Amino acid sequence: AARGPRPSPRTGTPVAPQGLAVPRAPRDLRPETALLRAQEGVAAVYHLAGLTSSLTREAMIQTNAGGTRRLLDAALAAGLPGRFVLCSSSSVTGPVPPGAVADESTPCQPLTWYAESKLEAERVASGYVDRLALAILRPPGVYGPRDEAWLPLFQSAARGFALLAGRPTKAYSLVYATDLAAAFLAAARSEATRGGTWFVAHPEIVSLEALVAAAEDAVARPSRRIQLPESFMHLLGRIVDLGSQWTGRSSVLGSQRMKEVATGDWTCSPAAFEAATGWKAAVGVQEGFARTAAWYRQEHLIR
Repeated sequence: AARGPRPSPRTGTPVAPQGLAVPRAPRDLRPETALLRAQEGVAAVYHLAGLTSSLTREAMIQTNAGGTRRLLDAALAAGLPGRFVLCSSSSVTGPVPPGAVADESTPCQPLTWYAESKLEAERVASGYVDRLALAILRPPGVYGPRDEAWLPLFQSAARGFALLAGRPTKAYSLVYATDLAAAFLAAARSEATRGGTWFVAHPEIVSLEALVAAAEDAVARPSRRIQLPESFMHLLGRIVDLGSQWTGRSSVLGSQRMKEVATGDWTCSPAAFEAATGWKAAVGVQEGFARTAAWYRQEHLIR
């Protein structure tokens, strides 16, 4: 298979932190020296950087697992005094059977390159537990203001139609962005999380049909439902892959993503993390989608 271009560091500063009184130090996950300088004088590390789509499995593994190793090595060299919290993904377990909910005892059967790379990053991190104060969090789908991954759902609802990929009863766990941020803080502050791997999510399980209904409520418009068979989603993914190979740019709509969209239930339980830290997700889908839609309207991304 043809090798894709090496990932390049993101340029510029994201909009959200620009008004905060914090120093910013853009860094690449590849050069160890740059990572070491970024961690000097740092009390804790929250590792959320990563690659979500790529042309090759190798590039995904090198960035998400290799980058995690380099960041951990830099934390060791800098003498990190506090917690190193790694953001993994609930996708490492793969989909669960209808009615089931993944927890920390669920065997990992990653379905995509991304999930494989996150599981490999977890394995890398496990080799540092006797040298660093580590905690690993596995969030499911994250949404909220400033995140545009969910924008197509709201845009289509605002236009009066909704695409349902597969059966309407497919079940999902989600977490609102500010709840996830609070979970990271809780993981860094609780001694009980040290050395552990934890699912963090809102406890409600939401069907695909309920997600669409929440988006309709958020944009105050009913939608015409268009059911797409799972076979169509796989075909779409392959077509997008061909375009990506032609342009040399990966897409989140490729076959890797379609495997997750078209397959099974994606649910997980936050009960163990709640018991260990006292953290609880506060924002459910109905309220969270309303807040998200309000931000999309404010940014003129939907009417």
